[in-house]
Parts: sequence; structure tokens; C-alpha cells
Amino acid sequence: MKFIDREVPFVAAQTQFVKQQQLNLSYAEGDRHQLDVYLPNEGAGPFPTIIDIYGGGLYFGEKSSHKMEGALRLLERGFAVVSPNYSLSWQRRYPAQIFEIKAAIRYVRAHAKGLQLDPDNFFLMGESSGAQLAMMVAATDAVSEMQNDLGGNLTVDSRVNAVIASYGPYDFRLMRPQFETLGITPKFPETGAADSFEGMMFGKTKPANAKAAVAKANPANWLTPQMPPVLLYAGTADAVVPYIQSVNLASELVSVLGERKVEWHWLEGAHHGPADFLTPVVYDQKEAFLRRFETATE
Repeated sequence: MKFIDREVPFVAAQTQFVKQQQLNLSYAEGDRHQLDVYLPNEGAGPFPTIIDIYGGGLYFGEKSSHKMEGALRLLERGFAVVSPNYSLSWQRRYPAQIFEIKAAIRYVRAHAKGLQLDPDNFFLMGESSGAQLAMMVAATDAVSEMQNDLGGNLTVDSRVNAVIASYGPYDFRLMRPQFETLGITPKFPETGAADSFEGMMFGKTKPANAKAAVAKANPANWLTPQMPPVLLYAGTADAVVPYIQSVNLASELVSVLGERKVEWHWLEGAHHGPADFLTPVVYDQKEAFLRRFETATE
């Protein structure tokens, strides 16, 4: 069955344990422009903050779904979590989602004091298609053509201290040939076609036939030395997004940022999705990385 033809039942994240929540805050007018804020149960704010970008091929997804549970595990380590909704590709064509996430970041920075968030310590975290969005938001922070005034709050910026990106697609033209190189049969046989999730991003166009748009969607093409530090994860058995996507991006990042600002972990035998990455070792790595790039505040 094709990715876009699946029935994807909504499974809510388990958030009952979070004592302080603010839900459905509008960061801009219109549908899909709300976000949720979750604070740690212990400690006093302002808290360093994870802006968590869910995956779903830009075709499925919801801010309160179980995809957020990975980020929620960082609450007990002292991080607040912000989960914004964004438009799906069949609602608004990519790259509208980049502008929406930047608007969400500006909103929470502008309202940080009331939300008990530390505006000097915002971090992006994304999985799957959310990883691609997170990388693009960070890489294009200072690029004029990748800005707009959605949601206002233009006196603050959308910068972040660092990014954690897990098993994301970054160079959409290479997904099928990379699977062939790895000897992995794609979970979705339409990979690389016009009706693949990646094809739907580009207006139901085969990525190989949308070279300019595909190039603009590749964060490697936007990297500058000012790019914030990045931690990458991928699983070697991923049959949705070939892990070589992350390997290649890591190489590009190191060439621009240097090794100190780039970290990566390829999990042997791990598959696509959160399940294989919800381990204490992974969360120790994530916290250590985030703390390295946390700005000391009084």
C-alpha cells in the first residue's frame, strides 16, 4: 500500500503526568497554526526549551500525537517542550511549513516570560520529515528569501542554539538509488515517484523532475559556518528513509561547521520511527549534546 493511501489512526501522546500544560495557543491566524507547551514538573523556570517537530512525510501528523513522546522524555531532565502544528503538504505546499515553524519559534520567544521559557535556550528537535524541517529552519534562519511575516512578532528571531535531527530525508532525488546501494527494499514501493510522500511535497511531481525545488529542500545547500550545532541519528535498517541520507548530511555539516559542532550516531539494525531510539543511552547522548550548547543565564 502506498504511503499516502494508508489509514493512520491517531494515537495521542501520554501527557497526563505533565502538571503544567498550555494547549492550543495560536501562533498565527488560520488552521494548523496552534502549539502546545509542556513544562517540567520540577524546578523553576525559565526552562531551556525543545521545539519538537513531528514527522509523517508532511502528509500525516498532529502536534499531540505519540510522536511527541520522545521529546516529552526530556521533561524529567529539565527541558520544556513546545509542539507546534504545521500544514500538511496536501493543505499548503512546501515550503510553507518552514515559515510556519519559524513563526511558532518567534511566538514562543516573544511570549517566553509568560510561558516560563528561556528565550536564550531554544533547541529544535525533529524526526523523519520533521528532521528535514528542523534542519531547514535552522539552516535558513538568516536567509532573506526564506522569511515572511506570518504571525508577526518580527522584533524577535527564530534562531536556535542547536538541532537534533533523527532519520530525516534530506536529498529527495537520491532515496531510491541509495536503497539500491544498501540492498534494502523500500517499505513503500512508490519511493521516488510522483505519488510518494516526497513527490507530494513538490506538487505531486517526481523528485527527479523537480530538480530546483529538490535542491532548495536540501539543507546541505543552505549551510553556512553560522549554522547551529547538529546531532544526527539514523538506523541502518531503515526502509523508509535510507540512513545514507544522514551519513551524507553529516559529512556536509563537518565540512562547513567543523567536527566540534557535529555529532552523529548510526544505530545498527534500527528501523524508521521512534521505537528503536527510546533508550537511556540515546537520551543521555541528547541531554549531553544540548547541555554543551546551552547558554548560561542568570
